[in-house]
Amino acid sequence: MEKLLFLLVCEGPTDILAIDKIAKEISQRIDKDIEIRELSPRRDATTSRYPDHGWEEVRQWCKLYGNTLNNSSNTLEALAARSKNWKALVSMSNANALIIQIDTDIVEYIDEIEPKYGGATKKARKNFVQKAILQWLGEDTIPKKAFLLKSTYSTETWLLATFDKDNTVFNDLADGFDFEEIEDVNQRLFALGFANYIDEKGKQKLRKINYDNYAVQIASNIDKVREECEEADLLCNKFENS
Repeated sequence: MEKLLFLLVCEGPTDILAIDKIAKEISQRIDKDIEIRELSPRRDATTSRYPDHGWEEVRQWCKLYGNTLNNSSNTLEALAARSKNWKALVSMSNANALIIQIDTDIVEYIDEIEPKYGGATKKARKNFVQKAILQWLGEDTIPKKAFLLKSTYSTETWLLATFDKDNTVFNDLADGFDFEEIEDVNQRLFALGFANYIDEKGKQKLRKINYDNYAVQIASNIDKVREECEEADLLCNKFENS
C-alpha cells in the first residue's frame, strides 16, 4: 500500500484529532496509508500530555522554521539555521507536505500584519490568515510543499456541519446559510447538547475531553462536512491528490 506522510503544525490537540480521523477515513477510500505526524504541538513522551498551544505558538513555530536565512554561507551558524527550515524538515522526512492550521476566529488578534484585518466575510478572514502565515514563514506565495488550512471559524464548524440545516438550532438563519459564516459555533453546539464548562474567565467552552468522539463524528460524516465547509473539502482533496 502506498504511504503518504503529512507533517502538521496546528493550534492544538483537538485539531490533530480531527485531521487525523479525516485522514484515516480518506485512507480507506483511496487505499493509501496516510500518516499525520505532529510537529507542534507535540505530545510529551513522559506525561502523554500536550503543552499549552494556540495560534501564537503556530506563529512562533513559523517564524523559527521560516526563511530566516537567505544566503549561501556554509558557516556552522548558517548550516544550523538552515537545518531548522521547514522545507528541510519536509525533505528529510520525505513528507508529501507540511500542513499549517489556524482557526480564522483569531484574525482580530493578529496585529503585526498590515493592513490590519478589516473584513467581514469568510473570504476576508481566510485571506488575512493566509497573508499572516506566509509573512511568518518569509514566503510571498504558498510554497509547493505547504498546505495552509484556514479553519473557518474553527474546526468545531466541521462538527456543527454534521447536523442537517433543517435542525431547529439553525431556525434563526436564512435559508441556504453558509456554515463557514456562522460565528457562534460553540453556542449552537451547546444548544445541541454538547458538554461544556465555564473557564477561569467565566467564558463557556466546549468540553474537549470528548473530542475523540467528536472527531469520529466529523470523519464519519465527511461527505456532508466537505459539502458544507470549503476548508474541509480542500483538506480532503489534498489527501486524495497527493
